[in-house]
Amino acid sequence: MAFYFGTFRFHQRRGDKRDLRRTRTSDRRNRLAPFLPWLPVAALVVGLGLGVAVGVGASVSDPTESAEYRAVQADLREMQADLDFARQEAAEAKASLALYHVREQELVDRSTALDQREQALATREQAVSAVEAQMAARSVTEGTWTVGVDIEPGTYRTEQAVGSDCYWAILRTGSNGDIVDNDIPGGGFPSVTLSVGQDFVNRRCGTFVKQ
Repeated sequence: MAFYFGTFRFHQRRGDKRDLRRTRTSDRRNRLAPFLPWLPVAALVVGLGLGVAVGVGASVSDPTESAEYRAVQADLREMQADLDFARQEAAEAKASLALYHVREQELVDRSTALDQREQALATREQAVSAVEAQMAARSVTEGTWTVGVDIEPGTYRTEQAVGSDCYWAILRTGSNGDIVDNDIPGGGFPSVTLSVGQDFVNRRCGTFVKQ
């Protein structure tokens, strides 16, 4: 009897628990009964919300697909192009400046060379002028010359052979035509010796050169 009674109480407790579960399940159903028709709609809304959230999250997680990112990239490309162009212009300006300095140096060198040539030419002209002056002082062309004033005293000889119309004369200075010596050589290379206080007349004999 004791065993049966214990077994009965065991089964009774199990039955009580089952009844309690049924009661709780029934209570839940009763509480959820007003909302049961809306469960499919709620599930659909939740699903759509999750899909939108996933889509937004995907779009947010990839910023390179946004319009703002593309605009920034376009600005960066434009700025890079401007920077490259500015660098190219700077390089060209630097090359032009270097070429300008080279040409400027060439002009300076050329100007220096021209100055040197002008100085050399001036020196040569001075030398030529001195020689010419010396030759002039030692030469007697056509005309009347006073020895010791216009020409130096000494012996002179014609530079070239004279013609038949050559005439020369040595006059006493200030004598109004007092002839010391004269000649019409008619040819050859006549020569004369002149002293201070005399005038020398050269007519169509060319140039007498001091010997």
